[in-house]
Amino acid sequence: MKAWIRIAMLVTLIVCGTIASSAQEPKPAQAGPGAGTPAADDNMTPYRKLAADTLQAFKAHDMPAAKKKAKELEVAWDSREKALQKKSPDLWGQIDKCMDAFIKPVQDKSPDPAKVQTAYDTFIAKLQLAVKGDAEPKR
Repeated sequence: MKAWIRIAMLVTLIVCGTIASSAQEPKPAQAGPGAGTPAADDNMTPYRKLAADTLQAFKAHDMPAAKKKAKELEVAWDSREKALQKKSPDLWGQIDKCMDAFIKPVQDKSPDPAKVQTAYDTFIAKLQLAVKGDAEPKR
């Protein structure tokens, strides 16, 4: 009887460990809190993709790739979002500030992973505001 109990406990521990580890793995469909479920191709998709690529390289400790993707994100945002800047300068400024807050620690010598993740989550949430703004009917 003791053998059966030990086997049952071992199986339970394995199952719980598997569930716990899979809960911690990032899911490809989850860009982060606040990202929602964006349309198949909304106007903020390229920036979410570049930010996700930057974060992924950062988490993989591939700092040259993370810095390169961060620079690509900054250049893409600054050069392609002139229309949003004119239409909603306040929102553009908020997003730009959050993007800078995400990019800056990635470029530091020894960035804090928690700060990078928090800045990423905030940036993604701000991008979603621009999508919602485009989806609202004009008055």
